[in-house]
Amino acid sequence: MKVAELVFKEIEPLFSNTDIRLVDVEYVKKNDGMHLVIYIDKQDAITIDDCVFVNNLIDETLETLNPTDDKPYILDVSSYGLDKPLKFSWQFDKYLNQKVDVKLYRKIDNMKEFSAILKNYSDKDFTFDLDGQLCTISRVDIAYITPYIDFN
Repeated sequence: MKVAELVFKEIEPLFSNTDIRLVDVEYVKKNDGMHLVIYIDKQDAITIDDCVFVNNLIDETLETLNPTDDKPYILDVSSYGLDKPLKFSWQFDKYLNQKVDVKLYRKIDNMKEFSAILKNYSDKDFTFDLDGQLCTISRVDIAYITPYIDFN
């Protein structure tokens, strides 16, 4: 099992009694060495205090687990970020009735990318309000959905 997968599996249960969710784990090489990056999210915005809390929450488990077999790494705890694709049902719930960016694998109705209001979702499809018109798109046609970022 890869380092990131092993760490995710081992630390995910630690979040069960918190309002913070584990979204992803990466083990990546950066300029200053290997980084174990823990991505977190919650209903409200992630704060520095949340990152410190998670660092303390997972520290003992990581020490015991020793996922890198004593190879040095830098632990980063970070918010998942607005530019990252939504992956879990609780994330889609968070963005219901809000504007999201959608990228499709292929053009549908002359669109491969668009911004719309996420109205509903199921295991099979997503429903969006696109300029006042409801449109339903199968999950298999959607490459990813990210939160809409308004720079105005």
